[in-house]
Amino acid sequence: MSERRVAILFGGVVVFLLALLTAQEPQRAGDLALWIEGPVKQFVGGVAENVDRVRQGRAARAEIERENVELRERVRELEARYAAGVGARLESDLVSKQLRYEPPPDADLLLADVVYVDHHSFRRTAILRLPPGARREDWSRKPVTTAEGLLGRVASSGGGYARVLLVTDRDSSVGAMVERTRRQGIIRGTSEPGVLSLMFLPLQVDVQPGDRVISAGIDGLFPRDIPIGTVTSVESDGDLFHAIGVVPSVDLGSLTHAYIWRRDPVPEGYMDGGDGVGR
Repeated sequence: MSERRVAILFGGVVVFLLALLTAQEPQRAGDLALWIEGPVKQFVGGVAENVDRVRQGRAARAEIERENVELRERVRELEARYAAGVGARLESDLVSKQLRYEPPPDADLLLADVVYVDHHSFRRTAILRLPPGARREDWSRKPVTTAEGLLGRVASSGGGYARVLLVTDRDSSVGAMVERTRRQGIIRGTSEPGVLSLMFLPLQVDVQPGDRVISAGIDGLFPRDIPIGTVTSVESDGDLFHAIGVVPSVDLGSLTHAYIWRRDPVPEGYMDGGDGVGR
């Protein structure tokens, strides 16, 4: 029963009692009315105060929810701007700097929502929902990044969705290099979820735990200088190469959206005879 109905019922009972006493003892009825008047006014005032407090609370919650929506949209906008700025920097390389080549001010990126991530199974993939205006385009083999670094590449697209082969998948390979020394190798996924392997770096190459690994731009697919991960272990892999463990830059457990690069990869026909890096 609502507070309003309780108040009406209580008032009706009081009126009935006063009418009954007035008919029998008018003076006593007046005294009883004065005795009841104070508590009734206090009760009614308390009900009104509680109603006002509830209304104010609802208005405050509505304002907070509106501000949260605005803040989330602002964060998405700032992340998109940041990714575009990073993309412009990632397109430059050592040769272009020597030639004083100025990269385009903005990278052409498509923001897509992440709707599914599987980074523990045998096949490690993510599903992106494409914006309505981009669903008819073919996004296959396009690089995919987040504000943190490299996520993978589009394996297939259609029906408004794109399937991304994560960089941690064992069939994924990326031309990479140690940022500090610029020595190049290949990043591959491993059987252990969330662990990458940097391969084909000779034993004489200087590489240490804590070194940052970035894309080398030598696989015909991924842009140069995208963060991939951080070296966590360096061991000997036989007589020729290091065995290097790398933790990914991207936190695969907290993905909400990603950026697909409108970047045409080198046609697969030109990659025949290669080792399949980036394919």
